[in-house]
Amino acid sequence: MKKGTGSDAETLEAITYEAYGPAGSALIIETLTTNRNKAAQEIKFILSKHGFALATPGSATWAFAKEGGAWKPNTTIPLSETDGKILETLIEELEDNDEVQDVYTNAV
Repeated sequence: MKKGTGSDAETLEAITYEAYGPAGSALIIETLTTNRNKAAQEIKFILSKHGFALATPGSATWAFAKEGGAWKPNTTIPLSETDGKILETLIEELEDNDEVQDVYTNAV
């Protein structure tokens, strides 16, 4: 995909990040960016602010199946009310980032 229309148009790159949230809940974070390094740093910053970190590729996707372009959980993790609020705040902040397109979790 191209961002802009001129000869200096930037190529958009889709990148999927994986992380673990409260109580071991898995997160898949899909981004669309012109700068892979900037996107990674922003995602890392948001996660670390809430006490979490990026996971290695494949370490969270095992808990999901890709169906029709969306990630559907194969297994679910029940969260306490407190952990649910932490996860909700984390997801809201991730979704507020311009480069984040979708955030999926297996938490219930």
